[in-house]
Amino acid sequence: MIPDRMERTEFNRLVRDALSNLFDYAALETHALASVFPKPPNYSGSRAEHLRHLLQHAIEQLQPPARERSSGSVEWRPYLILHGRYIKCDSLQELQSRLSLSERQLRREHSRAVQAVAALLWDQVSTEHVEPDTVVMDRENGESTNLGEWGKNFRGFKVSQKPLDLAVVVRGVTKTLQQRVKREGAELLPTLPEELPHVLADRVILRLILLSLLNYALDVQTGGDITLGTDVNAGLVTLWVRFQADGPLPSVADEEALEAVQYWAQRLGAVFQATYAPDVQASLTQLTLTLRRAEQSIMLSVDDQKPAINMFRRYLSRSNVQVVGVQEPEQVLPLTRQLQPQVITLDVMMPTMDGWEILQTLRADPETCHIPIIVCSVWDEPELASSLGAADFLKKPITQKDLLDALARLKLLDMPAEQSQASTSEPL
Repeated sequence: MIPDRMERTEFNRLVRDALSNLFDYAALETHALASVFPKPPNYSGSRAEHLRHLLQHAIEQLQPPARERSSGSVEWRPYLILHGRYIKCDSLQELQSRLSLSERQLRREHSRAVQAVAALLWDQVSTEHVEPDTVVMDRENGESTNLGEWGKNFRGFKVSQKPLDLAVVVRGVTKTLQQRVKREGAELLPTLPEELPHVLADRVILRLILLSLLNYALDVQTGGDITLGTDVNAGLVTLWVRFQADGPLPSVADEEALEAVQYWAQRLGAVFQATYAPDVQASLTQLTLTLRRAEQSIMLSVDDQKPAINMFRRYLSRSNVQVVGVQEPEQVLPLTRQLQPQVITLDVMMPTMDGWEILQTLRADPETCHIPIIVCSVWDEPELASSLGAADFLKKPITQKDLLDALARLKLLDMPAEQSQASTSEPL
């Protein structure tokens, strides 16, 4: 089957990303390209070692046959650029000086060289008929997307929109890129608040987009810091990457790396933009990704034991419910008035004031009487809880399914309990 343009674009992006992590065995071990090229049964090394060997071999194949090596030869440039960049770990400045190229010319030659390596690997995929061990990404409507022969390796991987903690995702991505940032002599400065609104996205695709944006910034930046930040406005969260670049950026349609980001952003229902603002001193480039905020419900968890509150947080980590814990009984009423949570879980055995007293206090207050309360107790007393105004009752120990089912009955979850992937074997 002849692959269409978007299939090949995504494959090239994966090759580029794998090259950037050539000596990061942890990244290569779980890299999507390692699934496209599974190691042979008789190969004694790891998945990462096998993928690294394939990439290095592809680079070596770029050497012109029967010609003397010359840094000034056009034929040798693809090999010298990739060998210097990824095998010797030279900086862009070192390569520019050695090959007598401008920064923009080097970037274009580098892009062509990566495409040449990707073409060699693509031909290998087509001829070897590798067995898939992952699946085809579904589009937002849930229908299977035909990605050709290479795409068969992604059959079963669904692009799903779930509430994600953007700050956590960004911190994970920046940690992944630490080695490359250090190798470039650059400085990556996240300027994110500790807490951000959750966004609707697929975690794997969002990570790939952010890795592509930051790798692109590292490729074209001409010094100074690369900064990350966010703007929150109404129902949207915009993540931006800013850096100095030499000259205007190519359009999204002309730049392969940006085109791939644009494609996957559209699949997430997000908006990607690249802007260039020339200045007297330098030229500021900004890449922005605007995502939809996830509508979240707040669950106030009242329990004097912090591990119990943390357990609820783990139970709901993949849901649209944010858990706010409170351990002091006297703080429950004022905090409930302030937050106006969608639901309260209430432990009965509390110091100084038991849960039944707190329940009666909340029911008697005009500002809190409408909020559903789930009583949690080792004593099996659902009738008493109901008579005092509780919306539901859970007997301890509480499993994740117990909690999710209770929240589903109150219509506070965006997913059925059976779809959660968190463990149900840790009762509270």
